[in-house]
Amino acid sequence: MWLMKIVIISDVHSNLAALESLPEHDYDQLWCIGDLVDYGPKPREVIRWIEDRATITARGNHDHAVGFSADPRCSAPFQRLAAETRRFTQDVCTQDDVQFLRRLPLHRELIVNSTSFYLVHAMPTDPLFGYCPASSERWQTEIGWTDADLLVVGHTHTPFIRKIGKTTIVNPGSVGQPKTGRPLACYALWEDGEISLKEYKYPLIDTIREIRKMPISPDDQEALIAVLETGKLPARDSRNEGGCAS
Repeated sequence: MWLMKIVIISDVHSNLAALESLPEHDYDQLWCIGDLVDYGPKPREVIRWIEDRATITARGNHDHAVGFSADPRCSAPFQRLAAETRRFTQDVCTQDDVQFLRRLPLHRELIVNSTSFYLVHAMPTDPLFGYCPASSERWQTEIGWTDADLLVVGHTHTPFIRKIGKTTIVNPGSVGQPKTGRPLACYALWEDGEISLKEYKYPLIDTIREIRKMPISPDDQEALIAVLETGKLPARDSRNEGGCAS
């Protein structure tokens, strides 16, 4: 067995400033659990960054939506923001970028140092769209779909570690649009058999500046900024918030 350090990120959402500020540099592998695009100002740059550095990348619902011009099935308050930023994303991305998103796998299974992993954006039974918070009893069913030691998921933008039987479920949270109530980028670290959750500051003002240059309405710009700062939409936009908010 050799020493191994794996950085696990998810839900970047075109936030290049957060991604470039990732404090880990001496890792062996980088895994991305999906949603490279939408909501943020730098989709092309994020795609290129991930393509160059990630060992494994799973497809998220927004990657799927951009790649196949499909509905990402977000909750009602986020539908307009998703639609507006998806148009922007598709306008600025090249065909090669779109093809990269299309080719991303829905899940990956692998073994590292005798530890088995199952990687999926949402959940095994619904890889793109299933919304399952940390405390949900549905995880009891989901772990039955894999015999992995670690089930690694994203999608909810909230980090957690939960153990059920032999399986540890890990959600690294979101690098680009965290919903912890703190404007800190989140990730997970698997090092020498131990999993931990991390967060870090990044130049949020840089992302805000770029959002204000996006060709979307000022109201939509301010809504995106509010989510980055607080993890929530402004009060006027938050009616019926729930379900897939990513």
